[in-house]
Amino acid sequence: MIAAAIDIGTNTTLALLAESDGMGLRPIRDELTVNRLGEALREGPVLSGEIIALNVDLLAEIARDFRRAGATEFVVVGTSALRRAENRSEFAGAVHDIVGLTVEVIGGRDEAALTYLGAISNREIYPGERVCVMDLGGGSTEIIEGRGNLPGQGYSIDVGSSYLTNEFFAEDPPPASAIANLRDSLRKRLPPLVNKLRGAKMPWILVGGTVVTLAILKAGLRRYDPQAIGGSFMQRSDIQKLIEGFTGRPSLELQNLPGMPAGRGRTILAGAILLDEMFDALDMEEGVVSERGLRHGLWLAKFGDRKEP
Repeated sequence: MIAAAIDIGTNTTLALLAESDGMGLRPIRDELTVNRLGEALREGPVLSGEIIALNVDLLAEIARDFRRAGATEFVVVGTSALRRAENRSEFAGAVHDIVGLTVEVIGGRDEAALTYLGAISNREIYPGERVCVMDLGGGSTEIIEGRGNLPGQGYSIDVGSSYLTNEFFAEDPPPASAIANLRDSLRKRLPPLVNKLRGAKMPWILVGGTVVTLAILKAGLRRYDPQAIGGSFMQRSDIQKLIEGFTGRPSLELQNLPGMPAGRGRTILAGAILLDEMFDALDMEEGVVSERGLRHGLWLAKFGDRKEP
């Protein structure tokens, strides 16, 4: 069976087409498209008709292409941006009526558990091994502690690259004072939320658009290459070096950097600072980058236990 899992995030819509490989899933196509939801919510908690129409068209194109490639079933979820949107039911209704897909807006706890399942799905994790997954999104950050294949306690924190950019970076490029204000805010907000995990000696798996973008730029890649990114290490010194290279440069210049994914130039500085401050709050020095995440966990939860006839 070939099926699709779609994650409607704050900055991007991630769409996975995959089939069962007997043990898990085998990706056939894995696509990222800018959806502008976080940008639209800068003006208030209601999505405009224009943004809803843009996303309906985007999902219609994905569904059409994936059906041509053999998809027989779809599962679609919305996360932080749609949780914040007061007219999310209007968004979901338009997608259902025009595209024929049902959008479920999931809570932070479900998002965290599915992200954990996806992040470890192609990793060798021993039964009972303690593992933590950190997912830096555009609208929120999830931290999930688990043992082996079982996710445990999850933390959903209301900080993400898009919302931090909107809140702190009114000027482009942001001045040193704005960067200092962002860091000061994070240093007050993060430690009480993650104190229980500070200094924990266990593998950390890093997922999300900010992390993948930083890994692309660190490796000097011209485009996203899952095989080159997955399993690579991100150290705090790497993050700080990248931040130094971003600082003082306008978003358009950052967007034009070789390898920068579409739409990331505007939010990458805030996202990198968030990751740096997370490392500090958790007393971490490095984590391993995973190219997998929520969409993979969603696919496995929905389709992974099915048997072929």
